[in-house]
Amino acid sequence: MEKVQDQLKGNLHTAHGLNFYLSFFDDIARLIPRDEYCFIVGGWVRDRILGLPVGKKVDVDLVVTSNPKEIGRKFAETIGGKFFVFEKKGIIIKRPVICTVILEVDDYRYRFDFSQIKGKDVQKALIEDLKDRDFTANAMAVSIDDVLSIGAKQTIIYDPTGGIRDLENGVLRPVSIENLKKDPVRFIRGFRIAGETDLELSDDFKEFVKEHGEIIKESPEDKVTFEFLKILSISTSARVLRLMYELGFLEKIFPEIGKLRKISDQGKNHIYPLDEHTLKTVEMLEFILNSREYIKDYIFENIGRLRFLGEFSDIEALKMSALMHDIGKPDTFKEIDGKITFYEHDKLGSEIVKKIGKRWRWGEDLTRFVASLVRHHLRLFYLREAEAKGTLTSRGMARFWKDCGDIAYHLFALSVADALASGDKKEEIDKLIDTIDKLESFKLTDIARTCKKALLNGREIMEICRLEEGPLVGKIKRMLEEAQMEGIVKTKEEAIEFVKKKIKEVSL
Repeated sequence: MEKVQDQLKGNLHTAHGLNFYLSFFDDIARLIPRDEYCFIVGGWVRDRILGLPVGKKVDVDLVVTSNPKEIGRKFAETIGGKFFVFEKKGIIIKRPVICTVILEVDDYRYRFDFSQIKGKDVQKALIEDLKDRDFTANAMAVSIDDVLSIGAKQTIIYDPTGGIRDLENGVLRPVSIENLKKDPVRFIRGFRIAGETDLELSDDFKEFVKEHGEIIKESPEDKVTFEFLKILSISTSARVLRLMYELGFLEKIFPEIGKLRKISDQGKNHIYPLDEHTLKTVEMLEFILNSREYIKDYIFENIGRLRFLGEFSDIEALKMSALMHDIGKPDTFKEIDGKITFYEHDKLGSEIVKKIGKRWRWGEDLTRFVASLVRHHLRLFYLREAEAKGTLTSRGMARFWKDCGDIAYHLFALSVADALASGDKKEEIDKLIDTIDKLESFKLTDIARTCKKALLNGREIMEICRLEEGPLVGKIKRMLEEAQMEGIVKTKEEAIEFVKKKIKEVSL
């Protein structure tokens, strides 16, 4: 131990162990075999030193000298959590096996990652492991025994790379550039940690990202998506995205975003260039969500209930939609008779999002959700215009709920954020909110009254119209549903007459 202390040259610190305590550590300590060791490392140590609140998503990294699979499996059984094993391929990887235990209790989600260090000299093996990590702030460790012992007030913090010094200076610094190159996902992680902790990214990190950010494409797609969504889970992710954009890194992940720079003038309905408008839309969305201003409680009550990719919510998906909502504009830009247009940029944008989702392995549900919001992000503005002209009909509102019912409340929030980021005046914002309230009222009254049950199903329509299964049946069925929502058709007899009439009028 003395040799290790000499090697660290002052990078051993002491603190009271209660700063690092978590009740689950008692369970873990009981599972560690005699003469084996367990150290708490990484973000948990960093955040406790910074005094940050724990929050509802708790991530703890631990290294053990014993078999991490056995410890992880027993720990999962003890607390009733889910157990996973992830094995990395390669000969020189220092932590080839990571065992994860996840526990969800009410609104809280706990994640524990166990990996192994090997070597006759445990402290030396620990120091080598820490020096191989991404940032100095994450390259610190405490022994779980020290945290729980009666001498916890003298808990040793192993800090071989000067993490505490950097934290005192408010800097997030890579352990080394070579460590970043080994796993380029650490680029995204750096932006994420800076956003979570308010630490300033070091100049060498920024310069390297500027010059070599494209190597992010060498990383596994699912890991990139995971870290990027974790950025979006930060309540102030807009400022992180802005920094990523300013350093040219955001477009290394999404090259389509680089095209936004080309559109400096969006016409009379916008006061900002396209890239600034896009970043401001995310910013305004976060302002709305954090302050609960502009939109009504019934909208907030319907946001935050969905889950994507296991641990992310529709909040992150909604922010992704804000980032992508005008992604189709650069390829639809035209100037006709002095007027700038982006016809069908919503439709093209939706298709671009589907390609992005496939490229980065978002999964079907998340891709569909974001693509749908992008496809319909202009819908509320068209309805606001109709309302202003006095042409907003029951049919128009019914069609909105039919087409956008599953994303309606997210669309409400996105539309207000879009309007604020476009520089809409208060009068225009108020009209948009009035339109939203009118749509909600229509849903609660007219639709609830007329659409409790579909009057005819697809099979019945096929029999009445003597049709075989195909798209025409679906088209007739949608027309009947719209007529039912509008109150034009109220009984089954009227529905039968309606479809008989429509089959004569409709052609594919």
